[in-house]
Amino acid sequence: MQTILTSGVTYSQLLDDLRAIIRHEVSSSGPAVPTDIATGPELLTVREAAALLDICQQTVHDFARRGLITKHRLGGRVYLKRSELLASLQRQHRTAKPAGKGGTRRA
Repeated sequence: MQTILTSGVTYSQLLDDLRAIIRHEVSSSGPAVPTDIATGPELLTVREAAALLDICQQTVHDFARRGLITKHRLGGRVYLKRSELLASLQRQHRTAKPAGKGGTRRA
């Protein structure tokens, strides 16, 4: 383990220096969305969209049926736009499913 000596430095000066370093690192970091998700082909197949979202293909079809995402047909095939898919993810907020009438189940 390495030791850091802070002799000759006041606590407030050390704190200010650490804050400045953290601000610099945060401001120089990249976007919050990983670049591999934000880039790539604009039109995705259902299989590619499912892989991107880490869900099964049937869930992608279910999301489209419920109107959460929009499907586009091109030449008899179904595609989803990457930008619309990522935008719909930002609109959705998951909530916990409420317990039934009896509350929690006990065995």
